[in-house]
Amino acid sequence: MRILTAVLGALLLASSAATVTGLDHVPIAVSDLARAAADYRALGFALKPGRSHDDGIQNQHVKFTDGTELELITAPAARDALTRTYRQHLAQGDGPAFFALFAPDMTAADARLAQLRIPHARDAGAIDFPQDPALGYLFLSGRNASPTDRPEHFAHVNTAESLVRVWLAGDDLSRERELLDGLGAAVADADVRVPDAMHASVARLQEGEVILLPGSRQLVAGRRVVGATLRVGDLAAARAILDRGQPTPLAIVTTRNSRSVFVPPSRTHGLWLEFLEPLRRPS
Repeated sequence: MRILTAVLGALLLASSAATVTGLDHVPIAVSDLARAAADYRALGFALKPGRSHDDGIQNQHVKFTDGTELELITAPAARDALTRTYRQHLAQGDGPAFFALFAPDMTAADARLAQLRIPHARDAGAIDFPQDPALGYLFLSGRNASPTDRPEHFAHVNTAESLVRVWLAGDDLSRERELLDGLGAAVADADVRVPDAMHASVARLQEGEVILLPGSRQLVAGRRVVGATLRVGDLAAARAILDRGQPTPLAIVTTRNSRSVFVPPSRTHGLWLEFLEPLRRPS
């Protein structure tokens, strides 16, 4: 009986364990990669050039040491299904095209999705949801650590350290909520800044958060990724760089746990970027 109880307990623990533990990256589709890269360098980011792709895709990476990143990406021509998707996306302007969550064990994530009866497809490095229109922009990945990464690729003068929050907006985010909840997120309502104050659902993961906003917050109709939050080591240093050449300084927004500045989509190629410094409390 004790053995059976132990086995059942282990199975219950395994089934309830988080199979998605954090954020992975946000691909930001841009029509002019060189210009976008220059704009992101002006925001204080170090960029790593991407590899060549057979379908003509070109990219540049804003990488962080924990494996999270922002990716600037373009497809000069429609050569296959993915590049056609990017070209259709860019017809409405620059902006986030996809969003990846971090699944450290893809086999476990595959099994969990099967248990949840969520249709999905798996290849060597990712899981996506081609049969579900509501989840077509989402995928699971294992973070992109490369042997060609160098210290200078992580040396962001704006002191950005990690992608810690992604903002989604839609009239019906029930499928996203079901997916996040099923893969281990704790979903609850909370006060958020986006950048104004509002009440919204937040899916909390071990290493990050996903904010679920109403469809009225979309920047382009139909695009669900509307913002991202980056943790920084020194908000004053970040703000000094972000304010260069601007007519007015960015406002500092202070909450109980953090201080932030928000850079508008007009400067970031189609999404809100929050630079957040956690407030250290005395121990």
